[in-house]
Amino acid sequence: MNSGGTAGQGGSSGAAGNAGAGGGSGSAGSAGAGGAGGAPSCSLVDSGPVKATQDNQVIEGLRITSTSGPAIDVDGHAGVVVRNVEILHAGGVGIRVANSDDVTLDHVSIEYTGAPVMGANSSSDLLNISCYQSARLSVTGARLTRGSSGIYLQSCPDSELSFIEGHDFRGPFPRGQVVQWNASDNGVLEDFSVENPAGSWPEDNVNVYKSLNATIRRGLVDGNNSPSGVGVIFDGDTSTGRVEDVDAIRMGNGCFSNYAGADGNVFLRTRCRENVCSDQGRGLPSSNALMWAGKPGQSQIRIEQSKYYASCNGNLVWPNASFAVVELSEEDFTLRSPIRVDFCWE
Repeated sequence: MNSGGTAGQGGSSGAAGNAGAGGGSGSAGSAGAGGAGGAPSCSLVDSGPVKATQDNQVIEGLRITSTSGPAIDVDGHAGVVVRNVEILHAGGVGIRVANSDDVTLDHVSIEYTGAPVMGANSSSDLLNISCYQSARLSVTGARLTRGSSGIYLQSCPDSELSFIEGHDFRGPFPRGQVVQWNASDNGVLEDFSVENPAGSWPEDNVNVYKSLNATIRRGLVDGNNSPSGVGVIFDGDTSTGRVEDVDAIRMGNGCFSNYAGADGNVFLRTRCRENVCSDQGRGLPSSNALMWAGKPGQSQIRIEQSKYYASCNGNLVWPNASFAVVELSEEDFTLRSPIRVDFCWE
C-alpha cells in the first residue's frame, strides 16, 4: 500500500520570468444542502461497521462508529452507493473500496478519532477513504478529518473527486495527505480545500504518483509544516497533468512542484503566498522555501498566468531552464474560500 511522495528540491533564489496577466480565481461554493433555514432535514441511525454484500447496494442514513477494521467495507461489489453517512473510525480505515468498480460516495463525513492531540498518527494505514483496484470511484461532498490521508487511490483509474473538505491530516507516511493517486490514471480533483493547522503532520498535500493525465482544479491548500512536502506535486517520474486555479498559502517546502513528474506539465492560474522559511517544528524547508519547482533536464513545464505574494525569501522558480513558459506576477490577492460541505443531519 505504499507509494512515493517526497519532493526534495534544491535551487538558489530564482527570479520570475515574464509577468503574466494574472487571472483571478473565483471562490468555490459549498457542496450539497442541509435543511431549509439551516435546520436538519434528515437524521442518522447509529450503527456499527457495515460490509457491502451485493452489487448496487445503497448504504445510507447511518452514523457509524468503528474501533477495528473498516467502518464501511466494499469489496468485490460494483455500483455500491454510500450517501448521507457520518463515520467516526479508529483502528482501521473509514471507507475501504477494493475490487469494486463504479462506487459512489456522496455526502460522507469521516473523522479518524484516534489521532493524538498533535503530531503523527500511529500508522500510515489509518486512511479516511482507501481505494484499491477499483475503477471510476466517485466521491462528492466529503469532509475528511485527521486521517493518515484523506483519499488514497491505488490502481483506481478514472476517479472523480469533487467538493472535498480536508482537515488536519496526520501521516506519518510521506504521501499526498488529502489526496494521493498511485498508478491511477485520469483522476480529477476539483472544488477542494485542505487546511492543516500547526499540530498536523502532512507530507505533500496532493500527490500524483506514477499516474497519467491528472486534473487538479479550483482548490485551496492551506498549511504544510513538512521540511520535504509541498502543496501539489507530480511525482514518480512519469506523472502527467494540469493544475488550474489552485491557491497555496503557508507552505514550507513548496507550493507547486514537478520535481519528479514528466516534462510538459502545466500550472495554470496557480497562486502562492506567505510561504514559510523557518522551522515549523519538523526541520527547515529542504528546498529553501521554493514556490514553484521544476526538474533539472526538463524544458517544457509551463507556469501560466500565475501569481505570488509575500515570498519569505524571493525563491520563486527553480531551475528556470525546466520551464518553457514562466508567467508570474507579484500581486496581492484574496485566497479562494475553503470548501464547506453541508450535510442534511447538521
